[in-house]
Amino acid sequence: MGLFDEIEPSLAALQAIKKLPSEEPIIVLSLLRFRHDLADGRADAAWQTYQSGIGPILHEYGARRVTHGIVALDLVGPAGQWDVVGAFWYPNPKVLWRFLSDERVLDLIKVRRKAADDVTMMILKDQTHSFADG
Repeated sequence: MGLFDEIEPSLAALQAIKKLPSEEPIIVLSLLRFRHDLADGRADAAWQTYQSGIGPILHEYGARRVTHGIVALDLVGPAGQWDVVGAFWYPNPKVLWRFLSDERVLDLIKVRRKAADDVTMMILKDQTHSFADG
């Protein structure tokens, strides 16, 4: 089992976030596979609800969406593993911890469960400035 239990953050994951360097920006990489068994559109409706609700809360916490998109082509790795990939910048891990502890976010994660069959999330140390054009 990884840091996140299925598609919802576990208590252990939240505790691990608290142990990251407290003032460094981080990026959360999110990979999602839709529930393809829901051909009647319930997954799409749940995903739309999740997306429209999460954006304003991200903004409220000073976080932002770096990129987000539907997978167009699997260039390397297993085909069909992921449907959506997003990257989200947070000023520091404390902000992410507060965001993931927000009742509104927890409610939206329950909505996301109706759309998602699998979710993987990774926390990256923001090293963007390390690149020459960064």
